[in-house]
Amino acid sequence: MTALSATPVFQGRLPWVEIARLLATLVVIMQHVPSAGFPPNQWLIGPALATFFLLAGYFSAPRLLGAGAGKWTAGRLMSLLRPYLFWCAAYWLLAGMPVSSGALASVFGLGACPMLTPMWFLRDLMAFTLAAFLLSRVRWALYTLGLLCLFLNRWDDSLAWPSPYMFGDFVLGLMLASSVPDSLNRWEKLPLAVHGSILLACAALVWASCTDTFLIPDAAFSGLAVLAFLSFGIVLKAVNSGAARRMAEWASGSFFVYCSHIFVLIALIGVEMCFPSPWPAWVWWCLAPVVYMLARGVYLLIKRYFPRALVLMTGGK
Repeated sequence: MTALSATPVFQGRLPWVEIARLLATLVVIMQHVPSAGFPPNQWLIGPALATFFLLAGYFSAPRLLGAGAGKWTAGRLMSLLRPYLFWCAAYWLLAGMPVSSGALASVFGLGACPMLTPMWFLRDLMAFTLAAFLLSRVRWALYTLGLLCLFLNRWDDSLAWPSPYMFGDFVLGLMLASSVPDSLNRWEKLPLAVHGSILLACAALVWASCTDTFLIPDAAFSGLAVLAFLSFGIVLKAVNSGAARRMAEWASGSFFVYCSHIFVLIALIGVEMCFPSPWPAWVWWCLAPVVYMLARGVYLLIKRYFPRALVLMTGGK
C-alpha cells in the first residue's frame, strides 16, 4: 500500500483546522475594510492565504493523486467554477453591468484582477488543481515545480495572474498528505508547549515588526505564522474547550463568508454615509468580526430556506 493510499480521505471536520480557516477568513476581511490598514495584517495576510492553499492541497491529495483523479478533478473544478461565476456576475450587476472589453475581462479575472477582488483565490485554486492533475503522472516534476514556486514572488501586484508561491503552498499540502500520512493528527498531538511557543513567537515577531525598532522581513517568519494559525485552535481547546467548540461552529460557512463579505462591507459603507463623519479606522477594525457573523447569518438563512441555492453560491460547501 502506498503512502497516499494510506492517507485517510477527509470525512469529518477537525475543530482546530476549522478555527484556522475562521482566523484566516477574518484576516482577509480585515484586509478589505475601507480604512487605514490594520498594522498586523501586513504580516498576517500572506500566511492566512498560504494556510488556505496548504489545506486545500492537503485535503485534495487523496483523490487528486489517487485513483479516479480525472473524474474527481472535473467535479472539483465545477464546484469551484459555479460560485466563481455566480459571485463575479453578482458584483458585475452591482457595479452597473459595465460592458467594455476591459471591464468584462476583469469580471472573470482573465488577465486582470477580478472585479470582485477576492475571487482571485477561486481562480487560482482552479488553476492549481488543474495543473497538479496534469503533472500528477510525473510526481517528481510536480513536487520540484511546487518547491521552486515557494520561493518565487509575483511578477506584478495586480493579481492578474496566479501567484507562484501560492501554488507552492498548494503543492506542499499535496506533498504532506502523500508522504506523511495522518500528518494533521500528528501535528495536533505535539506537546502543548510546542504549540504555545509557536503562538508566542509569532505574536512577538508581528508586534516587533509593527514597531520602528525592528526591521524584520515578512518572509522571515511567514512559515511560522502559518503554523501559528494551525496551532491556535489546539491551544484554545486546552485553555477553553467551550470557546474552541464555538469558534469551530462559527467556521461553518466560511467559504460563503469569504465570497460574500465584500457585499456586507458595501452595505456597512452605506450605513456609514448616514453619519456626519466617516468612521475612524479602529471602528472598521472592530467591525471585521461583525462582518463575518453577518455574512454567516445570511449563509444560515439560505441554508435553512433555500439550500439548493448554496450549490450555486458555494459549489455545495
